Amino acid sequence: MAFFFTKFFRNIILIAVLFNAINFYLKWKSYNISAKDFKTAAANSANENALSAISKLTSDLRRVYKEKVPYDLYWIPLSAGGLQLRAQFLYADWTEYIAILAAGGNTVGRSGFHWSNNTCTVLTGQLVRYSDALNGIVKESFTKGQNFRHGQFESYIYEFTEGTHVACYGRGFVPASALWTTTGAISNGDPLAVAKVFYVYGKTVFENTFSWVTQLFHHYKDKATKFEL
Repeated sequence: MAFFFTKFFRNIILIAVLFNAINFYLKWKSYNISAKDFKTAAANSANENALSAISKLTSDLRRVYKEKVPYDLYWIPLSAGGLQLRAQFLYADWTEYIAILAAGGNTVGRSGFHWSNNTCTVLTGQLVRYSDALNGIVKESFTKGQNFRHGQFESYIYEFTEGTHVACYGRGFVPASALWTTTGAISNGDPLAVAKVFYVYGKTVFENTFSWVTQLFHHYKDKATKFEL
């Protein structure tokens, strides 16, 4: 019994150390995407027409971030917390993402667990959320062009009306959100949806990581060449 408790508390300490180490890294690392740029582009792209809004947002971000926003974009199913959505990732990394969430019909569900701070803008339609405040339910409504924040580890119930499109940018330990998407897809009996999310997100992460490594290599190669001269 003593061995069990010793091992248990040792694991708790290791988890706490790992948690604080990741938080420290997230706090001090530099990020590729500017939250201000994203919010400006998303607000300017809000439109009654979803295709027009998405196209403008994608073009505006690509103009600033070049190859970081891929040309081969995919819509993938996203079933999580009861929400039945489609998602398109405009940017993906281990610690950052830009995604567009689309509701084909009215859908409601819980936000799930996210180790990231997120800023979102409604491109079309309307979104309602209810907080899990201990002293009562707080209802907030957001319509086209309005922005809202979802902080890390916060919990809400979200309600999307039919035809709503929301653009979100997040910073944090993004892999933690896999729990939300994985359990949601499995509860729907659709494990293939999990594979699609992992494939599309992983593919974009790999491409961005490869691009970063290539740029870093050329940077130090150029410095070494100049030093030799």
